[in-house]
Amino acid sequence: MTPDVWVRVNSAAFGGRMVRSDTIEQVRWDRKTPQHLILTLHNGDEVHQDVRGGAPIDDMDDAEGDELAEQLVSAIARASDRPGGHILDLRRDEATGRMGWFRTPLVDKPWAE
Repeated sequence: MTPDVWVRVNSAAFGGRMVRSDTIEQVRWDRKTPQHLILTLHNGDEVHQDVRGGAPIDDMDDAEGDELAEQLVSAIARASDRPGGHILDLRRDEATGRMGWFRTPLVDKPWAE
């Protein structure tokens, strides 16, 4: 069985959606638009992820956006090595206060009869 990995993408300006990780061609952070990570899909579409979940980015250092892009690629690879389905979300780690990618199992629940 092939693992099913999805990325939950949220943007205050562009809205939210779920993206299958195997449709992501590139993840980048552009210093010209530091509020977003940009995910380029195989079909050429670009999806934007708020890097701070709507919080101000004034105190963001130059490396943080690049680190979040690299962390997403690593999180996709780790989740792909696990059986079953997974969702990756960008959210604040309560212990460190930093933004990071967190994996949640994607559980298929049978429909209620």
